[in-house]
Amino acid sequence: MENKIYSSIIKRIFLVILMALCLSVILFCAYFLTGYKVYRDLSYGETEHNVMDVYLPDDAGGQEECGVVLFIHGGSWSGGDKSEEDIRCRMVARQGYIAATLNYTLRTAENADDYTVFWVLDEIDAALLKIKDFAEEKGIKVSEVAISGYSAGAHLALLYTYSRGDTAPLEIVFTSSMAGPADISADVWGADMAARIGTLLTGEKITAEDAYSGAASELLSTISPISYVNEGVPPTIIIHGGRDTTVPEANAESLIERLSSCSIPHKYVYLENSDHLLLQNPIKHLSYYRLLIEYCDIYFN
Repeated sequence: MENKIYSSIIKRIFLVILMALCLSVILFCAYFLTGYKVYRDLSYGETEHNVMDVYLPDDAGGQEECGVVLFIHGGSWSGGDKSEEDIRCRMVARQGYIAATLNYTLRTAENADDYTVFWVLDEIDAALLKIKDFAEEKGIKVSEVAISGYSAGAHLALLYTYSRGDTAPLEIVFTSSMAGPADISADVWGADMAARIGTLLTGEKITAEDAYSGAASELLSTISPISYVNEGVPPTIIIHGGRDTTVPEANAESLIERLSSCSIPHKYVYLENSDHLLLQNPIKHLSYYRLLIEYCDIYFN
């Protein structure tokens, strides 16, 4: 008799849990998968890599103007895919802002001799033009953008914002870095790693001795976002993990010091227990997304 009672209780508990899970899935779909349309693999350039996804809010056409957030994926400049930014794009589009993410030219064994990070900056130019034109085709006016990225994508977001903000097709109102390289120098990375990153992104052979002695300082500065920070750059959000062994925390510290010296508004979300994936401080991690939407509300229009 007792076994039957226990079995009945267990079944009821199981059904309650199953119903709760189903309800959670329904609520998730209702919140994150509605309120916008996704346009996949829009071509913005001449190569097979030059495709992007655009997320248009359903009510964007009813606004006088709509802001855009462009997300750039990570992957050490040699891997990754725009699909990695899907959830972030959905979160932004659900709040009524246009979101977009792009694939860009990655460094490979085939293009290693010619590859430079400046190719990708040119591609971001083209992607922003595509977003503007595509939105106008849909009856939506856009003139402002925020650029965000993770890891190598954060480096690209910062470098593009600070070095090309004056000439960008859309006005950049703020930028956001998630665990991003900001200061490519021997002091921050060590001579060996600074030389490797410098060689990868500039197309020029840089040795550890060059990085250590300062002989490569001018070349490394061309790919270091902090080198372009001045009083006119946009506000910046930074999130970094205190246990990040992939991109040293000193990158965030160096960027914050430079932004402060130029009186640039910025916010720093420090995840003391997180590594490069930024997953070990979930509550603080969520505060970063709230901050991102807050910046959209403040700086767009």
